[in-house]
Amino acid sequence: KNVSATFTLQQFAMTVTKSGAGSGTVSSTPSGISCGADCFELFDYGTTVTLTAIPDAGSTFTGWSGACTGIAPCVVSVTSTTNVQASFALNSYPLTVTKTGSGGGTVTSSPTGINCGADCTENYTHGTLVTLTATANPGNSFAGWSGACTGTGSCVVNMITARSVTATFTF
Repeated sequence: KNVSATFTLQQFAMTVTKSGAGSGTVSSTPSGISCGADCFELFDYGTTVTLTAIPDAGSTFTGWSGACTGIAPCVVSVTSTTNVQASFALNSYPLTVTKTGSGGGTVTSSPTGINCGADCTENYTHGTLVTLTATANPGNSFAGWSGACTGTGSCVVNMITARSVTATFTF
């Protein structure tokens, strides 16, 4: 009589979760995880899996937790159920207001942060729409914006990069 035995490697689940206010994807080598869409995969016991985090525009990869730490690609030998978390943060950019001209006044922002008089630079997260309002001192006039805005109305700045705005006041 002939007897045969078949053995297969045990498989374990790897699950990737994403956290933070930013966004991005995580992919694996060997293939299987493409997290955006597929954040779960079964791998054979002992498989070395490398996870790579790719931040979307306006985001930064801030690190791993769970089975990995740091910001370098995550390398795991799968010997049990494995959980890895990838954190992404929204980028932050400075908005700087400069006042010029013979007159005086203040520039304020919505959302709050800039009150230029005293505070003329503030960081805002990627994609924030900041509305700047210029108010001339009594007896002065607001002459207009230059830089990231033009005209004499409110200035709306989309914070997708560092921005500078100049407010001109006349006496």
